[in-house]
Amino acid sequence: MGPNLYSRILAEFLGTFALLLASLGSLSWDEGPLVPALASGLAILVMVVALGGVSGAHFNPAVSLAFFLAGALRARELLAYWLAQLLGSLGASGVAALLYPGILAKGLPTSLEWERGLAAETLGTFFLVLVILMVVRAKHPLAGVAIGLTVTLLVLTLAPLSGGAFNPARWAGPALLLGSLEQTWMYLLGPTLGGVLALGVARGLSLGQAR
Repeated sequence: MGPNLYSRILAEFLGTFALLLASLGSLSWDEGPLVPALASGLAILVMVVALGGVSGAHFNPAVSLAFFLAGALRARELLAYWLAQLLGSLGASGVAALLYPGILAKGLPTSLEWERGLAAETLGTFFLVLVILMVVRAKHPLAGVAIGLTVTLLVLTLAPLSGGAFNPARWAGPALLLGSLEQTWMYLLGPTLGGVLALGVARGLSLGQAR
């Protein structure tokens, strides 16, 4: 018997908290895009290795949605995961705001051009969720490394277009605490589309391997 739902919710809260705190706190270095990209990727790597056996280490509502659509989560588990991820995002954002005054405004993902921003969030989430689905299906021993490096690569590549969220939870905490909700639709729609597309492609790849 696997971990109970309460343990899984706690794991999702902690993992999302760690991701947000690392991503926001790293911006205080003012050293360009490499530091926050590495911090986000390393946070995901460590949390996937530490907590993957408890909750599956989603830390991202788009990832949880893909697993729900794949039949790996029930509806009430999906809602519980989403709530834990939102609370983790809000908690870490609040702590970051206290430790690093002004960091939320700096760390809020935004896009000056909605077309490019939406494309970046969709494309980035697509590749992130695709990697997660494939390494989990293969039970790859380096799954945490692959997922963490994917986050780093995507932030380095696409962050100039959208802030590099690829995760509604990464956007939600800073946005809600700042009351900056104008681009809500973009940071919900892009990751949702990307995650659903990734699930379809992953299924196609799996069918191809089975033949």
